[in-house]
Amino acid sequence: MDRSAVEGAAHPAVRILEQLLCIQSVNPHYSKDARGERDVAEYIEARLLKAGLKVTRQPVADGRDNIIAEIRVGRPDAALLFEAHMDTVSLGGMKNALVPTHRDGRLYGRGACDTKGALAGMIHMMERCARHPESLHADLIFCASVDEEYAFQGLTAFMSLDIPISGAVVGEPTELGIVVEHKGCARFAVQTNGKAAHSSAPHRGDNAIYAMMDVVRHIRERVEPGLAEVASPLCGSPTIVVSTISGGSQINIVPELCEVRIDRRIVPGESPEQVLSEFERELRAELNDIQLTVEPLLLDPALNTSHKASIVRFAQMVAEELGTNQTLRGVSYGSNASKLQSWKGIPSIVFGPGSIEQAHTDEEWVPVSDVELAAEFYYQLACKYNGNQKGLREL
Repeated sequence: MDRSAVEGAAHPAVRILEQLLCIQSVNPHYSKDARGERDVAEYIEARLLKAGLKVTRQPVADGRDNIIAEIRVGRPDAALLFEAHMDTVSLGGMKNALVPTHRDGRLYGRGACDTKGALAGMIHMMERCARHPESLHADLIFCASVDEEYAFQGLTAFMSLDIPISGAVVGEPTELGIVVEHKGCARFAVQTNGKAAHSSAPHRGDNAIYAMMDVVRHIRERVEPGLAEVASPLCGSPTIVVSTISGGSQINIVPELCEVRIDRRIVPGESPEQVLSEFERELRAELNDIQLTVEPLLLDPALNTSHKASIVRFAQMVAEELGTNQTLRGVSYGSNASKLQSWKGIPSIVFGPGSIEQAHTDEEWVPVSDVELAAEFYYQLACKYNGNQKGLREL
């Protein structure tokens, strides 16, 4: 049976999620009708101010602000960050995307699992902690960030503040699993350069599309087979995909330009810069008679958090107490956690309700029970975390 969000389930985190799902927060990169994060930011700011928290708006782009809230208890050396993004992908073909609907223990709506379910749980956690700050052993920082779905401008801006942080929890759909490793990516464009000529005299030109055929063949026959040799135990093998191709200007001209765009997923132990450099070096060595250029588009590191880090051990302890999965996991998608770890050296985990299988789909949903458990996990972790290993029993 369907029922609207307004009637809501009893758990506060689920009610918060229902309200978040009513607010369109599509990333402006994906739709001309996108509202961005403005309205969600206002909703979160109002809630957290009402809870008595110190709240800061951090401008990132036009009308797009991070919302940062803090609870300081005199432990800046053990500050714990909770971060989740406010933006979603486009509404696409999702029916009633902004009308949260309950059905068979699931809550449907755009962003339900990616990642407003985690966002709702973190908001509820901060409100609970604000009522009982005496239960904390570490300062708490919460960041609701913009632009994760496109270029992670929000997290980049947050990191520019250089706030001391000893551990971080990033909200994404992990099926309530503790993710300590995930893939990153090197996205880049390869352009082949030829010479234009009239198509009636092709010998006077140099066909850039033919040259690109050799580039694609190199990827299929030389690059792809070698990727299995650098597999990660938790994340599997790297992958490479030629995602787009364009070339030529009109049918009666020998094309002088052709471009492909490539998505190379990296695993822990690889760096995107190194991957791109090696790809270009090997490509030029094999196809040294072709004029080409390689342009980086996005270099995103993989997550590779030490399994012995305090944030990991505390997360496992809380998972044990709540009866959720303590096994450390790796996933194939990326998140803001890898930037926190790689660029700032902050030990980070990813944890949240729902499955990546439902993210971005026309029937996006999250299990209601996952939202409730995730909210409790965030709260218990916030209360127990103290920035070191003291008091942790063997798991």
